[in-house]
Amino acid sequence: MYQSMKLIGNGAEANIYLDGKNNRVIKRRVQKTYRISEIDAKMRVHRTRREAKILKKLEGICPLLIDVDEKNGEIIMEYLEGSMVKDVVDDFSKDKRAELMNSIGSIVGKMHTRDVAHADLTTSNMIFLNGKVKLIDFGLSFVTDKVEHMAVDIHLFRQALESKHHLYFEMLYDNFLKGYSSGNSNASEVFERLKKVERRGRYKRKGEI
Repeated sequence: MYQSMKLIGNGAEANIYLDGKNNRVIKRRVQKTYRISEIDAKMRVHRTRREAKILKKLEGICPLLIDVDEKNGEIIMEYLEGSMVKDVVDDFSKDKRAELMNSIGSIVGKMHTRDVAHADLTTSNMIFLNGKVKLIDFGLSFVTDKVEHMAVDIHLFRQALESKHHLYFEMLYDNFLKGYSSGNSNASEVFERLKKVERRGRYKRKGEI
């Protein structure tokens, strides 16, 4: 089956195949030979089920879920034939970058209002297509209503922005926060918790020096 498809991504947990004929993507969790086989099978079923549930919750801001095969650890979803945000943001004008980050902030805010933490927010996990952004790669994501988890999501995204787009990081982040406020009515509480998360990060770095 997979021989006729194009491998477009692979990581520690899964391989991503493009079924160009049907314009869809298949994410297949790979077996871990270092685990006891029964435990590995249960983990793959659990993680596949969890990710499929999240894709359903986030319909409209992520790839459309087409089908799921829990036993084989497979998720079938629509193929988003766009570009990673990390690959296009540098080519945009200042105003376009601001608009893009505002949109991303709004989408992340909406994700959090649906009680999902992404846990791996980077511009590599965002697809720009037809003037809009969609989030991808929910392998580490989980369902939560805790403000702490949402604040950590933003904190990690801030670090990713600073690392990958340091030349105009502050402008990008400021516009992201503005967009987040429009997408999440609970933004003020999340931002208050974010301050505590960032303070913990600073204390940790000082301790490592």
